[in-house]
Amino acid sequence: MAEAASDAAVNSDVKVKKSALEKAIRAILQVVAKKSSNANPLFAEAAETIYIQLALAKIPEKPGKTTMIPLPHPLYGEKAEACFISKTPQKKYKELLLQKHPVPGLTKVIGVEKLRKKYKDLAQKRTLADAFDLFLCDKRVIEMMPQILGNVFYKHKLKAPVPVPLRENGEDPSKEIRKAIGGTKFRVVQGRSVGVRFGRCSMAEEELFANAKAVISASIKLLGSRGLLLQAITIQATNTIALPIWRRTAPGEGAPVNLKKWREQNASSAASDTGASGISDSEITGSEIISDAGETLSTRDSMSEVETAGDTMSEVDPSGESLSEMGSEAEVVTKEDLPLVQGLKKKKRKRMATA
Repeated sequence: MAEAASDAAVNSDVKVKKSALEKAIRAILQVVAKKSSNANPLFAEAAETIYIQLALAKIPEKPGKTTMIPLPHPLYGEKAEACFISKTPQKKYKELLLQKHPVPGLTKVIGVEKLRKKYKDLAQKRTLADAFDLFLCDKRVIEMMPQILGNVFYKHKLKAPVPVPLRENGEDPSKEIRKAIGGTKFRVVQGRSVGVRFGRCSMAEEELFANAKAVISASIKLLGSRGLLLQAITIQATNTIALPIWRRTAPGEGAPVNLKKWREQNASSAASDTGASGISDSEITGSEIISDAGETLSTRDSMSEVETAGDTMSEVDPSGESLSEMGSEAEVVTKEDLPLVQGLKKKKRKRMATA
């Protein structure tokens, strides 16, 4: 519990700048608008969905339950239609949801058994998925949905049902249904990121900004309650690049090295010995050098590499004597003192004596 409280406190310090969020949303809308102008009219910008991507510092040990985050401006308008998947018997829940406690937008109720029999193959599942904007499901049968609906709903159409709690006593469920229709799903999966939809590209910038603000605020609290440290936040629409709006500074064992300051200090000490630093300010491209592992290189690491390079470049003879010490001896040796040259001269004298 102490660890979870600590992580929650850290996540509560996450602050996204308003200007960064507004610029990212505006840029996404411009990209989608340009892409839609050159695309088939059937694929309108209303079909584009915008997500908040939350990168985690570590992979969760187990997935979490689905939580609905209320949105100031719902993803689905007045003309949107929702389908509710209920337990069997279908007739009982059809009367409860469509007659006793109707909710605007909920137009169809289908039981699990009828869903199994009527929608078996892929074509039938695609037809069902395209017929409704949103699918709701009795929370008690949500675990059965991936097997029954398959990849058509969960991967291709991205219309996985939203779980809604229903009670056997016939209590009015309209409040929970309105909450599901007017909110967005938040669920931690066993991965390094969590995606949360907060709008469609057909919505106004002000509406998208308000929704994004609500999602970010709620997500920070939900992740903190599970002890999950937030690493970065990006915004992305369907088939577009992700734009960063916040990133946690990479942790390090010490303060990052200011290379400019370090070079100036070393240059001043070297100038007293040699009279020049040998390094121009134009070569300095940044104050920090970040390694591939995300850690800041320390001065000790930089110096060790220089010293090691210096050792490998020194010229040392296998006998242990340096070439500089052997230079005087190498200059005394002449061609006539070499054994091969002496042997050739002897053979030449023998040939001349024989002749």
